[in-house]
Amino acid sequence: MQRDTLENALFSITINPMLKPLISSIDKNCPKDGSLLLNSLKDFLGEPVPLCSTCRHISRKIANPFYEIGSRLLRADKNFMRNQFLNNEYGEAWLRGFGLMMKGIEKYGIRIPFVPAGPFEIVWNFTYQCNLRCKHCYENAGNTKRRELSTEEAKEVLDILSHISGIGLPALSFSGGEPLVRKDFFELAAYARKRIGYVSIASNGTLITKDNAKKIKDAGIDYVEISIDGATPQVHNEFRGVPGAFEKAMRGVKNCVEEGIDTCIATVLHKGNLAETEKIIGLAKELGVRFMHFNYIPTGRAKAYVELDLTPEERLHVLETIGKEIIGLYLQAKEEEVKYGKSNVKVDRFFSTCPQYASVTKELSQKFGEKFMVEAHYAAKKGVENVANFLGGCGAGRLYCCLEPNGDIKPCVFFPTNKDTVLGNILKDNFEEIWDNHPLLWKLRVREDLENYIVDGKEVGCGNCPDKYICGGCRARAYSYFNGNVNAPDIGCI
Repeated sequence: MQRDTLENALFSITINPMLKPLISSIDKNCPKDGSLLLNSLKDFLGEPVPLCSTCRHISRKIANPFYEIGSRLLRADKNFMRNQFLNNEYGEAWLRGFGLMMKGIEKYGIRIPFVPAGPFEIVWNFTYQCNLRCKHCYENAGNTKRRELSTEEAKEVLDILSHISGIGLPALSFSGGEPLVRKDFFELAAYARKRIGYVSIASNGTLITKDNAKKIKDAGIDYVEISIDGATPQVHNEFRGVPGAFEKAMRGVKNCVEEGIDTCIATVLHKGNLAETEKIIGLAKELGVRFMHFNYIPTGRAKAYVELDLTPEERLHVLETIGKEIIGLYLQAKEEEVKYGKSNVKVDRFFSTCPQYASVTKELSQKFGEKFMVEAHYAAKKGVENVANFLGGCGAGRLYCCLEPNGDIKPCVFFPTNKDTVLGNILKDNFEEIWDNHPLLWKLRVREDLENYIVDGKEVGCGNCPDKYICGGCRARAYSYFNGNVNAPDIGCI
């Protein structure tokens, strides 16, 4: 019996029968005080929270001891928790994530990989429209007449997201197409920020003028990700399909930085720009922004350019190059903490959406005698392999999902849109019922069924991989390369 099968079986007969009713006793929505699940955590962390006598009794007698035991078992520092949940500008997103985690245990129990009661993040392909013609576009965006939601319908969507699973969505990312092409973007972004814990935008950057950068800031958008797919205009523009795109995108990055917005350069690495990897990373360092590597996935327009995909060896080199950057920052921060008791080094600067990044950073850190790894796209810590096992690498349909411009729900933006991948529509169907019950989502969540394939007479793949709990391979790549089989191997791994 495989490890996850055995552990999930043990959880189901030992821990879960106790945890589910315990969390259920805390998961109350008080007419006077609101969510006891969230208020009890605030109470545990020392925030003065007005609670009625019943809620106070449950919080002090049941919730607080439970949180104390849980934090000790997970070796979670209470001061760190207090800073993240209470003293952080994104504390609301953290609180909602906690609430969805707890309700996930209440609904589905503890399992590997973990499934929250709702997505931690939704990427909303906000529009089919775009001013560029990128070779890799999963949405096949451009000048299109396809049906999109109206402004009022989009607000209705945001109202639904603000109450997901009785907690509300922690994070929302506007993507596309190019979100800024829609004239109502800033209105809807501001509307979203009042209802969602953390709001970001993925943009090609060409429309982020100084004026629009200020509007992004004023709308309350927390993070801007701008696509830069080359260190030179020639390479970037050839991939993006429009002359002059590089200069405009770089100005967009600089305009966001000048406004003090948390900014990231996002790069799809492929055979056409692989040689410029280190130069693009250098641009990010020079500009003082984050760097995010995206997998090349042959879906949408990218199916016509499948030859651009990297070999497993090339992808490993990319991940090691990025991994050395983040581990270098981690070691620098550690050295400063030893010398001065604290460090101002920002470690969370170099990431990849490639699930194998967790395995690569784990192996690289071991060369320095460390237990450091990137357990999710935006999370990197020391000694977190147990947490990483539960987060489980690829989060498609488990930690996050996607909305299409017409409101259709999919597990991931990189899945093609068809009758098999569209789970329903957020304005027509009950999101919570889809999240709880859709067969495709549970296929993506169960690692026992991952498959192997034969290479040179040897059986290899995600099914046999010892790191499938912290990685699991990219399920969208499996779907694209194996004719819709989401359990197939990710051939991008060695």
